[in-house]
Amino acid sequence: MRNLFFVFACLFIFFGTSAGQSAQKLKIFLVCNEDWLCDMDYLRKEFTAVDFVRDRFLCDVQIISNVQFNGNGGQSNVLCFVPQNNAAAVKDTMTYFNDVMATDDIKRKKMLKHLQLGLIPYLVDRGHVDKLDLTIKADDINSTAKAEKDPWNLWQFSVGSSGYFDGDRNYANSSISNSLNISRETTKDKFIFEIYNSINRRKFTFFNAETDSTEVVEAIRDRQDMFSRYISKLSEYWGIGVQASFTRSIFDNIDWRANLTPQIEYSILPYSDFNSQRLIVGYSVGPRYFNYRDTTIYLKTEEILVQHTISLISSFTKSWGNINLGAYWSNYLNDFDKNNFSLGGAVSWNIFKGFRFSIGGNYELVHDQISLPKYDATRDDLLTQRRLIATSYNYFMGIGFSYTFGSIYNSQVNPTFRGLNYSISF
Repeated sequence: MRNLFFVFACLFIFFGTSAGQSAQKLKIFLVCNEDWLCDMDYLRKEFTAVDFVRDRFLCDVQIISNVQFNGNGGQSNVLCFVPQNNAAAVKDTMTYFNDVMATDDIKRKKMLKHLQLGLIPYLVDRGHVDKLDLTIKADDINSTAKAEKDPWNLWQFSVGSSGYFDGDRNYANSSISNSLNISRETTKDKFIFEIYNSINRRKFTFFNAETDSTEVVEAIRDRQDMFSRYISKLSEYWGIGVQASFTRSIFDNIDWRANLTPQIEYSILPYSDFNSQRLIVGYSVGPRYFNYRDTTIYLKTEEILVQHTISLISSFTKSWGNINLGAYWSNYLNDFDKNNFSLGGAVSWNIFKGFRFSIGGNYELVHDQISLPKYDATRDDLLTQRRLIATSYNYFMGIGFSYTFGSIYNSQVNPTFRGLNYSISF
């Protein structure tokens, strides 16, 4: 069935809105690795030939939408169709791509089309052939058309700027950021070049009763970054690359920092499986030059150090949920006591019908704060977080669960009292 789709240049599918009783419809459960990438209201409204249900234990077919972003912001989308409840059709996948310039409307229409295409075997197996209306165009394009030449040779450029301002009588905050991104990505190699500039200013005004005066505390957290990386896939299991970066950070007491880092990684599972499972070991080593704004606690104003990093990354997307875990170790080769270890990730598990459990977070052991200024942090430094302060660890943790019961159907859409509907990123 899958090979048949590739024979034709274009296949348009229109499903009837209803046939028979609601209980006889094919029941599907759609889960996205990023919820905000799926317009569920649109899909439910436009695709009424099936019933959307609220849990994978209630469906005939579970569809897992896995989205990966490439270096220029485009999206590689994989829909994995997993039969449930003894459905006769076999597990299948469908892949399509969204260009970086695609609007949200284009993306949701393309997802609907490929969702419908992937469900054809299940509808046929259910005896719903009368719901299908196919229009097939002859496949005569490839025999006459020449490959279109790309004038940009796969190079893509992106320039962005944003800002926000908020405050009240006692507080004012302003943030402006600018970015430039240049990238080129093929199946064999990838190049990325990024420049990022962030200007962040905060001002706190408070009345000091002891001195009977108004005091103002300012926090400046400007930062500039330049980053470049070239990577190459040598085989289904090996990749190499080199990374260079430049950083200036008032918060970190860094006037400027530069590094050049060769990298290598081994994928225990083949790269071709990355949408459903990944298990990767990585290693990098290279020099770093530091020029500090103020003298550090080690009485340094500048220095060159060599740092290496070992990483282990695992990611699994299954019908019951997903697991993402990563461990990272780094240290400076001249002093192994100056090291850093972090462990983090998240697990989402649909344990039984209607019950979903999620937990995630990270924990970091910090012993490499070599840029700490030698002068002691003040109370204002601590409260406004305007400079790096000594610590030996940091952590984050989140946990949650939900239990849903009642009607199994989730196909109805009511557009009233929706409020504002827009998306903007700062």
